[in-house]
Amino acid sequence: MVRLEPQTVDLERWPGLADPDGIGGQAAGDVAQALRRSARELGVRIDYPDSSAAGEFDAPVRIVLAEPEHFWARLAAGGVVGLGESFMAGEWTSSDLRSAIAALAPWIAANADCAHPGERAYGRDGRAPSVVPRRRGRTGQVELEDAVPGALTSLYTDETMSTSGAVFASGARTRSRLADGTDLVHLEAPAAPPRRSDLGDAQRRAADTLLALAGVADGSRTYVATPGWGELPMRAAERGAHVRTSTTSTERLAALGSRFAAADLGEEIALSLGGPTDVGGSLDAVVAVEPASTSGMAGLTAVLDVAVDHLVPGGRVALATPVAPARPVPAVVELSAWRSLYVSEAGPPPAWPDLVEAVSRRRRLRLKGRVEATAHHAETVRLWSETFAHRGRDAAALGFDAVYRRMWAFHLAALEAGLRRGWLESVQVVAVAD
Repeated sequence: MVRLEPQTVDLERWPGLADPDGIGGQAAGDVAQALRRSARELGVRIDYPDSSAAGEFDAPVRIVLAEPEHFWARLAAGGVVGLGESFMAGEWTSSDLRSAIAALAPWIAANADCAHPGERAYGRDGRAPSVVPRRRGRTGQVELEDAVPGALTSLYTDETMSTSGAVFASGARTRSRLADGTDLVHLEAPAAPPRRSDLGDAQRRAADTLLALAGVADGSRTYVATPGWGELPMRAAERGAHVRTSTTSTERLAALGSRFAAADLGEEIALSLGGPTDVGGSLDAVVAVEPASTSGMAGLTAVLDVAVDHLVPGGRVALATPVAPARPVPAVVELSAWRSLYVSEAGPPPAWPDLVEAVSRRRRLRLKGRVEATAHHAETVRLWSETFAHRGRDAAALGFDAVYRRMWAFHLAALEAGLRRGWLESVQVVAVAD
């Protein structure tokens, strides 16, 4: 259960959480009245500090307001960004944060009384260039991986420290051939809710699935564009591949070097400080996990360009990434505006049609197929959220204050909401070089 924590905010560190403009004003009042009227339809119960409530008593989602006037003012002035900031400030909570976001974000994104900063930044369909420049690493490379500290990652992931969707052992697989001639493998939801103890093996299974799509085998010259915290390049090396990988982060470089050495793989994996434009020579395979996580579509295209420039004929590029099935829905566009302020500058997720178009524009590449594992990714994020909630004291001991912890809880819940509501799909996609 998500709990309200002491309402202490360091405004020097979190200036966006200062008291919002318009507290008690007309705009905030209009939003409050509209949401109270819509609560029953949304399946939401809103509890106030004075014990009054809006919505049905047994509504599926319960939202508890600690500072109602601040909450309404933030929705009016900031829309979905305000929803996230209000949660970070401890002004509301819910025992089911994922469902609360799934109910509220679309309503806010569609309500004319709420601000829509995501639409202003990215356009209604999420395709306009971001007003925030894409992050580049110290080497000037397009950043392919998140800048989340390893200490935080270790709190909610498993021993692999993988931060992408896992593939659990159960769940039927269906295969089909699409109209464009590509193959689709759909992984049904796990037969039973996975447990945390399942996560490490499931992450290794996801890495192995991606490497198999890329054709990585004994002797393969393989570039791992996104080493993460080491699991993917290590799995490739254990297959006998000649692995190269790189990172623009000096922190990650040191951690990876230590992990490869501890696994006695230091000789099998060539690790360097840099990025995709530093790659040279011929390759049999290029693999990347969530290369759009920090730089958006620029990250995906950077990996595809490496494939075009360096894959031998018959070589493969395999990517694992969340995508919007078509255009990002307004709720995702608005959540991306919040995420750009606190988690990543990437903007809305790439749309599947845009990824297909990016591959087709590169004449050497031919899209071969994809594996769709959205339900497995959603279960992965659920386990992360549960683990992070249980490790609040550990996070505090590492210097992550209450606001940061609420911010990260909101981020994970929003990701799970997107996967479960169909706003996002989690895919592994493979293309072959001619």
